Amino acid sequence: MLKPFAVIIGIFYLGSTIKGVVAILNCILARQLCFEDPSCSAILEIIPRVCGPIPVSCSTVTVTKCQAALRTLQAFQFFRPTCLCKEPGMDPDCNHFRDFLFDHPCGFVLKKAEKDPYPIDALPTCNHALSVCQQERKCLKLFEDFKTHCKVRDNKCKMENRDACHDSWTNLRLSPMFGCICPNNHMKKRCDRIFNIVNHNPCVGKFRLAMLNC
Repeated sequence: MLKPFAVIIGIFYLGSTIKGVVAILNCILARQLCFEDPSCSAILEIIPRVCGPIPVSCSTVTVTKCQAALRTLQAFQFFRPTCLCKEPGMDPDCNHFRDFLFDHPCGFVLKKAEKDPYPIDALPTCNHALSVCQQERKCLKLFEDFKTHCKVRDNKCKMENRDACHDSWTNLRLSPMFGCICPNNHMKKRCDRIFNIVNHNPCVGKFRLAMLNC
């Protein structure tokens, strides 16, 4: 019964004239194609941050952002309608990624005692997230506090108080700024700058590394 799929695993059909033919990719190939697509790779980078570092449990306070990120990634053509792997014992890496994408524990959380004050259905662009944040004093303060306490100069961390930086980062995760994405459009350069402020702060990298080494 699986023989028809074997023909199309690893093949990506473009402009096929055969109605009803769907190319279902091997999950590792699909992941590689996603890495090579700037918009798709940005989602892959975001998911561990909004969904938490532990793939066997839903260990995040931003459940709705995690679910939105998973839905966004699943919507890319590389993963539609699914992706395929060999038996788990033969290809554990492939199966691990497939479970991560399609069977993530956060995807089955209906309602967590939602600590996320900004629940969303889809990931916003960083331009839109900043625009929304600027309209609310509390949100804007979270963003400004983060830039102040996790100060960066010449791409180097210049924070003066590690605890204050950590606290401001933890609080920023609950704002629309955390989990925003940058699709390819005419405002991508500005979007990328905002994304980098939030996601590529070297101070955050320092205490993340410290946590991993504990």
